[in-house]
Amino acid sequence: MKRFDSIYLRVAAVLLLGLLAAEWIADRLYQEERERVVSHLISGPLGQRLNLVADRLERTPGNARQELLPLLNSPRLTYALAKAPLSGRPAGTLAKLQSSLQEILGPQRQVMVAGGAESGDGLPTTTRISFVLSDGQVVVATHQSPDGGATAPSRHLPLLTGYFLAIAVLALLAMRWAVRPLQRLARAADALGRDLAGRPLEETGPSEVRQAARAFNTMQSRLASYLNDRLHILAAVSHDLKTPITRLKLRSEMLPDSQPREKFLRDLDEMETMIAATLDFLRGESRQETGVPLDIDALLSTLRDDMQALGGKVELNGTADRPLLARPQALKRCLANLIDNAVRYGGGARITVSDSVEILTLRIDDDGPGIPADELESLFEPFRRGEASRNRATGGTGLGLAIARNLARAHGGDVTLANRPEGGLRATLTLPRSAIPG
Repeated sequence: MKRFDSIYLRVAAVLLLGLLAAEWIADRLYQEERERVVSHLISGPLGQRLNLVADRLERTPGNARQELLPLLNSPRLTYALAKAPLSGRPAGTLAKLQSSLQEILGPQRQVMVAGGAESGDGLPTTTRISFVLSDGQVVVATHQSPDGGATAPSRHLPLLTGYFLAIAVLALLAMRWAVRPLQRLARAADALGRDLAGRPLEETGPSEVRQAARAFNTMQSRLASYLNDRLHILAAVSHDLKTPITRLKLRSEMLPDSQPREKFLRDLDEMETMIAATLDFLRGESRQETGVPLDIDALLSTLRDDMQALGGKVELNGTADRPLLARPQALKRCLANLIDNAVRYGGGARITVSDSVEILTLRIDDDGPGIPADELESLFEPFRRGEASRNRATGGTGLGLAIARNLARAHGGDVTLANRPEGGLRATLTLPRSAIPG
């Protein structure tokens, strides 16, 4: 059962329930009013007729009443003498009819009404009415509804149903039109995290939505300006640092002792690597490429061969059903970082490909010691590493996973870490098969 987790569904549910309640109330009021009108229309002529018959019978001797009754009968109303009045307590239309007839015939003539099933107009198909004459004689009148009591179908219910459907369709279309700007705003907010340079949101729709879109565009512009300024500053700092680093390298080459020279050069190389990695992380190089259909199987095979050529152990299982729309260099670096982590810390990587209509999933497993569960998410923080040292022989700059997640999210996907029950760590890369920002 689909959850009511959107404004459209919730408002639609409230509206439809309100319309149904209004239709039910209108039907009840209509039925009550119709019963009152029908009872009034029937009881008036019928009561007058019964009153005339009662007066005529009152003036007729008891032994002659039986012979008079056939003369008083009509096609829809017949009379008979009885020993006792009708019993029971009528309800609904019959109760109203009995009250009206009692008022017309007077309190001295006890009136009782009984009937069968009601027709579509609220009139019983056969109605029996008993009244008592002044000398105690009971007379029972049998009334037949018009057309032999055939049920007349009610015409108001289809009309109300038609009104309900028309109003519901128009209201749902109006609500869909009203929430469309909100859906557009949600899509733009989702795309903002992947591409700050995307097109501004159209400032259309109701005033509240236009105001929200205007605020959103202002926020996007300020964020893009802030990040560009920060990147320019860092790029300038990086450029300025290259000159002293180069001078230090030249001076290190002039050192007479080879052992200190190698240490200096190693530290300077590490500084260059950290600066380059930091700039790559902040620059978000994935935004410099355009998405193209990419053969995932070929990319994984290339990464496996490259890693094996360096002595790493990599296994590849499963295949992608079809190419994925992606940025080649960005996705290659994302996968390379994940595979490199598995080989570096877990002794090898096993890549499993699972494909579906909507999502491509890549799992990279290793046989390493794993990571405490409460520290898994923190490994995606910049400069955070799974082992405490900063030794280049055992680890990098601590930006590999942060860059991998940034690149995955730039594709609309994500990277997560989990410990495997059988031991080792599993990195899961999910990539949607929907289009990515160009």
